[in-house]
Amino acid sequence: MTKINEEEFAAMIADKQDSGHFVEPYEKNSWKDKRIAAINKLSNKRRQIFDETNPWFDQWIAILNSKSKTLKQFKEEWKNKNGSK
Repeated sequence: MTKINEEEFAAMIADKQDSGHFVEPYEKNSWKDKRIAAINKLSNKRRQIFDETNPWFDQWIAILNSKSKTLKQFKEEWKNKNGSK
């Protein structure tokens, strides 16, 4: 791993923000943190690799990109967008 200085790091983050591929970090113990922990626990328990073949992969990505304030809001948006999944 190559070490970078603070200025290079800031430039890298700015590039990611400009590209649209930057996801704001979420707060510890938020609904997002708890739901992702549950998804990870289920995946590990069922020995499922966490990639595009995982049944919760789409939901995991949607959680990271969600602007919902609560799990209930997210579930309503998810249901409206994806049906009863």
